[in-house]
Amino acid sequence: MSNGFNRQILEEKLSKLNNSQQSIETLSQWCILHRKKANHIVETWEKYFNNSPNERRIPFLYLANDILQNSRRKGSEFVNEFWKVLAGAMKSVYANGNSHGKHEVIRLVTIWDERKVFGSRGRGLKEEIFGNEPLPVLENSGKSSQSIKIVKKDSHSMRVKLAVGGMLEKIVTAYQPILDEHLTEDTTLNKCKSTASLLEKMQKDVDDACTQDHQNVPHVLNNLQEQETISETVCRETRKCSGLKSCFDSSAERCTS
Repeated sequence: MSNGFNRQILEEKLSKLNNSQQSIETLSQWCILHRKKANHIVETWEKYFNNSPNERRIPFLYLANDILQNSRRKGSEFVNEFWKVLAGAMKSVYANGNSHGKHEVIRLVTIWDERKVFGSRGRGLKEEIFGNEPLPVLENSGKSSQSIKIVKKDSHSMRVKLAVGGMLEKIVTAYQPILDEHLTEDTTLNKCKSTASLLEKMQKDVDDACTQDHQNVPHVLNNLQEQETISETVCRETRKCSGLKSCFDSSAERCTS
């Protein structure tokens, strides 16, 4: 079977899309696999969304959300393409849908805003949908629900879904910036060790240059300047890591208090 993108296959999949998690995640994975065709995929998504009755539009929003959340680490193709159409689509559901549809629009916009899916453009999305009014607050139905739902488990991994608005969801959202920065203590420590090792070697070069080989002094100075730049970078990364962790600790404390 060919692994190439085929618009007809996409249309068939979209025509069968439903509210089930399997339907949404399977199609989302297929779309992300063909993310280089994001413009065609989103164009077709918009076509089927607009041609669907209000009650069948929510799965299309779920699909867009799943694609956005799971593709943005691999590239910005879908973020850029969905940005062009989502405001109009969600505004339509919010204006013409039932209470469930309105609730889901608010929920998704809140998630995207908290996780900075669209970066600084998130404010523009909210204004496009809700105008200048503040984002409506999600109502609690009063029904008890589990904070964690296991959706997949095998001998190698376990996937969980967190209830939106729950304590764990808020903690995961607060931790997201740390993950996005791709900064680790091990990486920074290795840089420090490498710099320290080089500086020890350069100490001998400096001694030799001062006592014997004066022509080598410019080369030694250049190496020192390079290591100074690396050291400054390591210090900045360390402070950044420390700052992000402090923010996370504060957020986690607020969530659990």
